[in-house]
Amino acid sequence: MKNIIYLACIVALITSCGKTSSTYSDSKIYGLASPIQLVGDTTRVVQSDYFTSTVIIDSIVSDDKALKVSHVDDFIFIVAGRNSKSISNLTVFAEGLPYSFVVKGSKSDFSTISVDLKLKELKDCRVIGIKGEFTNWGMDGTLEKPMDSVYLFKYQLKPGKYQYKLVADGKEIDDPSNPLKISNGMGGHNNVLEVKGPSKDELPSISTDSFTKTEIIISSENTDDVYAYWNNFRIEARKEGTHFKILIPPFAKYEVRSHIRVFGYNTVAASNDLLIPLAKGKVITNPRKLNNSDWHSSIMYFMMVDRFVNGDTTNDEPVDDPAILPKAQYYGGDIKGITQKIKEGYFSDLGVNTIWISPITQNPTNAWGQFNDPDTKFSGYHGYWPITSTTVDYRLGSSSDVKEMLRVAHNNGLSVLLDYVANHVHEQHSVYQKHKDWVTPLYLPDGTMNTEKWDEYRLTTWFDTFLPTLDLRKQEVANFMIDSAIYWITEYDFDGFRHDATKHIPNNFWRTLNKKVKNVSQEKGKYIFQIGETYGTHDLINSYIGSGLLDAQFDFNMYDNALPVFATDEASMTRLGEALEASLSTYGYHHLMGNITGNQDKPRFISYADETLNMNLSGNDYKRIGWKQNIEVQDSIAYRKMAMFSAFNMTIPGIPIIYYGDEIGMAGAGDPDNRRMMRFENLKEQEANLQKEISNLIKLRNEHMALLYGDFDIIENSDSTLTYRRSYFDASITITLDKSNWSYEIFEIHDN
Repeated sequence: MKNIIYLACIVALITSCGKTSSTYSDSKIYGLASPIQLVGDTTRVVQSDYFTSTVIIDSIVSDDKALKVSHVDDFIFIVAGRNSKSISNLTVFAEGLPYSFVVKGSKSDFSTISVDLKLKELKDCRVIGIKGEFTNWGMDGTLEKPMDSVYLFKYQLKPGKYQYKLVADGKEIDDPSNPLKISNGMGGHNNVLEVKGPSKDELPSISTDSFTKTEIIISSENTDDVYAYWNNFRIEARKEGTHFKILIPPFAKYEVRSHIRVFGYNTVAASNDLLIPLAKGKVITNPRKLNNSDWHSSIMYFMMVDRFVNGDTTNDEPVDDPAILPKAQYYGGDIKGITQKIKEGYFSDLGVNTIWISPITQNPTNAWGQFNDPDTKFSGYHGYWPITSTTVDYRLGSSSDVKEMLRVAHNNGLSVLLDYVANHVHEQHSVYQKHKDWVTPLYLPDGTMNTEKWDEYRLTTWFDTFLPTLDLRKQEVANFMIDSAIYWITEYDFDGFRHDATKHIPNNFWRTLNKKVKNVSQEKGKYIFQIGETYGTHDLINSYIGSGLLDAQFDFNMYDNALPVFATDEASMTRLGEALEASLSTYGYHHLMGNITGNQDKPRFISYADETLNMNLSGNDYKRIGWKQNIEVQDSIAYRKMAMFSAFNMTIPGIPIIYYGDEIGMAGAGDPDNRRMMRFENLKEQEANLQKEISNLIKLRNEHMALLYGDFDIIENSDSTLTYRRSYFDASITITLDKSNWSYEIFEIHDN
């Protein structure tokens, strides 16, 4: 009966365009509504996350009888029953329109970690605890049940692999009863808990098959049914054998850009998802018909402004303090230097269509911080110590320089993201000077200093004693920083943000910012993109992504697994395949997560790849090496490894991001050694060859819809090889990565 009612609404929607006050063009959802992910027993959905203005909800209907749905004020509450589906549909009837949302279930079960206190490593232990991905790396000392001398820790987990450590009398140790370990990337190892899920031959899958002017045909395996959507409205999918036929709504022809989304399922699990862009109702098969608001086609390049190009020597002004060693000084890079490289065609020749620049707000003019061995202070060359939030640092350029850079970038087909710092300010910032009560306490109740407690006190911890963390839980404080952010996309026309320290900022900030960004997007007629930076578990990272929050974050878990696979002989390629599947399972098969080869906080990949840097050192060890050694590439095989890593990032779902200099294989240890001045001239033959190869990989991605919107399927995964396929209707590209000889092969197939 519900399906009949729903179809009647859709028929009315199709036939009433132009005749009533409620049509598809009246939609109050901007962009594609993100799926609702069920969490625990009760999930709270914030209605205003999805709707750009207040709407009156008439009713809410779920097609999963095991879900109980209620609506109170701005919240929709979903209570999941034991037999809830892996995926379902929720239709919200509001002001004459039936908005539809995908609801993803949580197919989880209880898993237990047994800790035997009789083992010699634990026999003298008085207090035992555990921390891991399933606790967001927070300490859990609660015992489920003691059995003789065995402690049981019990968690409800989805299928996958979870890293963890035991904590014995306050000290992190390996679990002596679990031999399964993995490098933690910080000089040690974590144990791994594996939660088994359905076998691969039980899982459903769907793929693009063919299309006509009026319908799209989807093929499937092990799939009971699918949910299909045009933008945020459900459309009919008719099953014929192993295929599903989806009618393209006739009113799609009135939209310059719209999308068809498809989600499949069976009784065991949900399938992969499909995303098909339309131009005035026609399936896009030519990437040239995409534009810069189609962020799935983005290829991003990140540079630190001070370390890229010195285009104006008149604003060079290092901090006058001998306590700062040269590597921590200003080098002279500026906004005019970026503009110069845009005009020279550096980015268009490389093939990127988006650049992300480090923060450009005014930073202090004196020395701060302290590093020991060697002893040095630092300048604010990096931009992450703002003393204002809306003024351009004069050492990087002027307001007019920024506007000129953006004008030239846009004229050359480039989008520009600004790195924005909202979590903290420098103590010289006027907001701190005037409002000392706007920051979180520097000292904890026990008297210890609340600095660098990234996980234990992630919403209040300070980065350093001179960098007060703003208490953005207070809406007054949040509004101040949000208005400062909005200034950069209205006064300066930036195309989006990279947000610093995302996980240290509460969601009330992101929700308020998102609403204002959407308003600016609609006014400007372009989608303003926001990507965040969070180190943590898949679930923590994903908790900041959604229609009312951010569009994406950097996939650091993917990077942490890819780094040892591509840099060393020992790490198995199966680790990469498993990490890829975990990422797609969490963020979807058409996510916008950033896939990196490195960034300003990591030692350069190529210095791991040539074995100059050991994979098992601490962060400060890498920094000291950078100060004390002249790091250069020692083994030419490292360039092959970098090319292979780049081939991976360019061919998987997500946005490939190049950290400046990685395209030529720049070396470097910990920061600031990984932030050397960019080199454009006198490249070694191997550097020039790598640059050309990465440019060819970018060209390949730019020319194939299969690599931008294609289905994804792992064909084979072994210790030395990973083979996967991207398909988009009649076009298919197969990628094989082979560690045995550090090579990759890419095969293109067209079925006519």
